[in-house]
Amino acid sequence: MIVAAYLKGAAADYYEEESANITGWAGENAVNNLKDLLIARFVSDSIKDVWYGDYLNCRQGNTESVEEYSNCFKKFHKKVDPNNETPVANTI
Repeated sequence: MIVAAYLKGAAADYYEEESANITGWAGENAVNNLKDLLIARFVSDSIKDVWYGDYLNCRQGNTESVEEYSNCFKKFHKKVDPNNETPVANTI
């Protein structure tokens, strides 16, 4: 996996420990993809709280197009709910 060559310090050590279980960078299975494993291992609850606050406070700016707002909202939603467990009625 190419991304492994760019990992340093604790992230590189973690990759070495888990490399036998990792099947790719990202994907549907959060148990086996490096991106979700790194987030679960290294992102603190306080950072996740900041992401959730950004998600709740996402508003369309006066000069922002609907498409730009939608992209921003989806980005925050993906951070807050990486496994897409939010009910469809609460998403755009």
